[in-house]
Amino acid sequence: MSLIEELARLHSEGVLGHAYLCVGDPLSEGKYFAEELATLLLSEGEDAEEAVKTKHRVDARLHPDVHWVEPRGKLRQIKVEDLKESLKRIHEKSFEGGWKIVVFLAAERLNPSSGNQLLKTLEEPPPNTLLLLVSDSPEQILDTLRSRCQTLHLPRHLGGEALWRQDLIQLLCMGPPRNLRARLERAARFRDFFEMAAQQQIELEDRESPDEEAEMEEDVEKARMSDARRKMQRAVLSAVEDWYRDVLICRQSAEGLYLNFPDQREILQEQAANLPPQSIQKIIENIRQTARRFEGNLPVQVVLEQFVF
Repeated sequence: MSLIEELARLHSEGVLGHAYLCVGDPLSEGKYFAEELATLLLSEGEDAEEAVKTKHRVDARLHPDVHWVEPRGKLRQIKVEDLKESLKRIHEKSFEGGWKIVVFLAAERLNPSSGNQLLKTLEEPPPNTLLLLVSDSPEQILDTLRSRCQTLHLPRHLGGEALWRQDLIQLLCMGPPRNLRARLERAARFRDFFEMAAQQQIELEDRESPDEEAEMEEDVEKARMSDARRKMQRAVLSAVEDWYRDVLICRQSAEGLYLNFPDQREILQEQAANLPPQSIQKIIENIRQTARRFEGNLPVQVVLEQFVF
């Protein structure tokens, strides 16, 4: 049973929660999940044609009962003024007589003032209201907010590929390094890759949310880049782990069903044939150790030289 199907069951039994902390990338699986759940609730009782129209309005952010709140400006914060209108609307009657939904993308960007404002609604939510806090950094969300939400770990959504995904695939197709020189070269490639992906992410944010501030202070710019690097490290390493999980699946089964990278099946099978299961499992563990060491803010090159995969 998928996560959406499980929530549909809870809804049919009348026990769906009013607030969920959805752990996943706000730009991919988080956005996708919010759209699917909102469509599920808002299309209840509709025929197939009406449900398609509802989905289109939700996806295009045109549905009057779904409110989206995102970080704005160079500081990428969610301020009080960004959520006031949405929280006001959910205390009013819904436009179409059903659910009222507010989606907070990158909810870790709620500052203390906006977080406290949201807390009041979480403590006393209106009926038929759903609040979705989407974040890939849940540890950065206020404890008071996290404690009032049920946590959902979202399955990764592979649609709408990230800009860096194809470049990463090319890198992974080369296979793991086989000697010290290859390992050091691989570490340098991944270091440059993280930097490139982080820069792409910032440029994408700037295009989607142009700010009225022509320039920003140097320390703010550095903080944005540092945050982008951390997010890209986390996202890229998740994709790398998915790749080697696929290699392990191909090693264990010639059919290789349910792959994260089905278009690369031939290369995955070739790598699987050259690696024993213990080596693949060791690589996966190294990836996880790398992720943990990055969370400790160690230098990228130092981490990669020790745990490159």
